[in-house]
Amino acid sequence: MVAKEVALVMPKMSMTMTEGVFVAWHKAAGDRIRQGDVVCEVTTDKVDMEVEATVDGVLARLVARPEDVIAVGEPIAYVESEADDLLEGLFDAPEASGPVPEEPRAPEPQPVRAAEKRGVAAVPAARRLAAERGVDLAALTPTGPWGTIRVADLPAGRLAKPAPARGRAAVARRMTPSALVPQFVLYRDVDLAGAERARNGASWTAVFVHVLAAALRAHPAFNASWSGDTLVRHEGVAVALAVDTPRGLLAPVLTDPDLCGLDELGSRVADVVSRAKAGKLGLAELSAPATTTVSNLGGLGVGAFQALLTPPQASALAMGAVERKVVPVPDGVGVRLRCSLGLTVDHRVADGADGARLLSTVQELLDGGLV
Repeated sequence: MVAKEVALVMPKMSMTMTEGVFVAWHKAAGDRIRQGDVVCEVTTDKVDMEVEATVDGVLARLVARPEDVIAVGEPIAYVESEADDLLEGLFDAPEASGPVPEEPRAPEPQPVRAAEKRGVAAVPAARRLAAERGVDLAALTPTGPWGTIRVADLPAGRLAKPAPARGRAAVARRMTPSALVPQFVLYRDVDLAGAERARNGASWTAVFVHVLAAALRAHPAFNASWSGDTLVRHEGVAVALAVDTPRGLLAPVLTDPDLCGLDELGSRVADVVSRAKAGKLGLAELSAPATTTVSNLGGLGVGAFQALLTPPQASALAMGAVERKVVPVPDGVGVRLRCSLGLTVDHRVADGADGARLLSTVQELLDGGLV
């Protein structure tokens, strides 16, 4: 059987994924690989993933470079293989007139706007990026099959760094709908003397994830979503934990965090935070439906703040710094360990008095319900 080049393409790793960003190679050109071998690493707006070889063969050509934005289905590399490639030609054929194997197209002598130069064969992502950046496709040297311009053929110096925009785009997609939700915020300073004695080394983030989940279970009307003209109540409690990472804000979901001990929950929280910062979360952890969110900016010196709702969640808890404050006490003034909480609520789901009662339950749990 004659060996031929088989494209290793950007995989589609979620229903909403349209493109990914190439991160790093795990193999080099010329390496012999087997189906299932990890060839490279890519990232989406949600998670980093390893890409495996789909056929046995030799890694013949490396197409992608770090930080290349590659559409789903476009080539990352080519494998010289004797195996059949069911995707051959599906993503890489020239757009204008079909394959022209004999001669690559010569660059035009005069500058032409990329969007107007439809006769140059280019993968869609390269054509889009060239148009955005004013790059003339005809002036580039194609290295793709049949003389096709690929993303890597664009001048490296003119490529924007995609990571920050990618992270902001994900936040924009998730949070813009929040502006359509009528929401109010309640602030309350909670006393942490009892919780300090009971938490046994668990982080304050874990403590508040635990008590918020338990409070929602005690007030099931809050563990709900507004859908159309209907209130939908949820059986389980799932808390999304906002984590600041080098790739932007991520929110892995902890299901039923109040049903395990605080020690176990502390370990779960530390684990997901660590893996979020390392880009090692699974898609299931990021895409699981949450019924509320906990955000903690206390470690960054913030005293109190308002967290936006993430639709369709009906509540969000914002944690300020845990610190000792001078407060009124029965015999005058004293110093107590306190934290300012901001509870954001979907007004279609509950009223202000309901939110106040939820915060009272949070305080009761901190006073004695942790263990």
